[in-house]
Formats: sequence, structure tokens, C-alpha cells
Amino acid sequence: MQAVIFDLDGTIVDSHPTHFKAYEKLFGEFKITWTYEEFNAVFAGMGARAIIQSLLTRHGVKDFDLDILVQRKRDYFDDLLAKKKLGVVPGFFDFLHEVNARGLKKIIASGSHTDNIWSMLHNIGADKEFPLITSGEEVQKPKPAPDIFLLAAQKISTEPKECLVLEDTIHGVAAAKAAGMKCIALTTTTPAEKLQIAGADFVMNDYRTIDLKILDT
Repeated sequence: MQAVIFDLDGTIVDSHPTHFKAYEKLFGEFKITWTYEEFNAVFAGMGARAIIQSLLTRHGVKDFDLDILVQRKRDYFDDLLAKKKLGVVPGFFDFLHEVNARGLKKIIASGSHTDNIWSMLHNIGADKEFPLITSGEEVQKPKPAPDIFLLAAQKISTEPKECLVLEDTIHGVAAAKAAGMKCIALTTTTPAEKLQIAGADFVMNDYRTIDLKILDT
């Protein structure tokens, strides 16, 4: 293994509830209600454009400017983030230390917007740990398409087969496997059996239960 690619939301930070609140406020403007369970089960791992487009289309909304709505959701998220400290998935910093100790390359590959990614990393004090990130706005097809992981591998000059992905969603696992990468799935937002069905190579509760020998393969 030469590189580790980290998803962010739900994989490093406990940000899904904050994202949901931002979407809830946005969709409330269209009198659309949805549940946190639906967000996690159906949309988690997808980018904002795909989520907004899908939900509005599903509810028959036709006249909307997607770019404006994506920016509005982003602003709502930043407002919420400024008022709270995000939780970190247990064991993350210890695992990151092991990655660094082995001299492995590392990069973030998240469907979130670039600004949101840096805001979340700064919020938990990890912004200096990742000189490179890949965001959802850089690819045309969101997860479960492999595009974002393939671009991340390209940025760090590493063959996909030499990359290990950390994920927490069905879409994310499917994207990693479609990219030809090994994948550790964390059960922070998705039940273990669903992650296994999606094709995860390893399913763990959090970073504390990961066998570090995986990094040495």
C-alpha cells in the first residue's frame, strides 16, 4: 500500500447531522420535508449538486437555479459550522499518526465543496495534515462513480491498486471499488451489512478496530 485516501464526512468528522440541518433549511424553502434516516440511507456520500437536483426533481420542482441553491446550502452549512465544534471519529488521529509514520501518501476525497472541506478540517485542527484534497466540484460524476477517487490517486501520482480508501457510505464504498482500490468501511453512518454488500474489503466500527497490518500490505 502506497497511499491512503480519506473520505471526510462521517469518515473523519461527525458532520452528517450538520449537513442535514443545512439541507433541511434549504428544502424547507420549497416546503419539502425529509428525514435524517432518508438522508443517510439514500443520499449520504453524494455531492450537494446531486442531492439537491435529485430531491427537488423527485418533488416536482422544475424552476430553480442549481448553482444558487448549492451556494445557499454551503452558506447554511458554514453558518452552522461556525457555531459548533465537530466531533472526530474515534481513533482517527492515532490512525493518521500510523499513516504518517509509514511515510504513506494521503489525500482527502470528499463530495463536499472545497471551502466546506477546508472549514471542517480547520474545525478539528487537521487542516495542516492534508496538503492535498479532492472535492466534488472537481469531477462531473459524484460517488458512486469512481471519478473522485481516480482523480485523487492521480494527484498523488499513485496507481489505484496501491490506494486504500476509508469510507462510511454505500456510495463511497461502491466508488472506491469501481476505482479498483481497497476499501475500509466504517460503520459510523451505515450498518455493517450494507457496507459489506456494497463490496467493502474490511468493515470496522471506527479507527480503533482497524488492524494496522493492512497498511503494510
